[in-house]
Amino acid sequence: MITTVSISEAKRHLGDFADRAIQGEQIIIVRKSKLLILKQLDLPDFIPMRAAGYFDDCYNRAAAEEDTKLAARSVRRIVK
Repeated sequence: MITTVSISEAKRHLGDFADRAIQGEQIIIVRKSKLLILKQLDLPDFIPMRAAGYFDDCYNRAAAEEDTKLAARSVRRIVK
């Protein structure tokens, strides 16, 4: 079910509209010819932090330093 309300009506009954949105109803608020939707936000799953040193065995330090030197030389500097 979709309910469309003005901004002034939404101000007066925000708690009621919030409860209805949590239950799954679509609430559309009209403000200056723009449409806003009130709905429950689904948070993404938590991404755990990796322990220090997790990627240590993924690259060779000497090769990484060589790549860094080559990359630094290949950068063009823009003169303003």
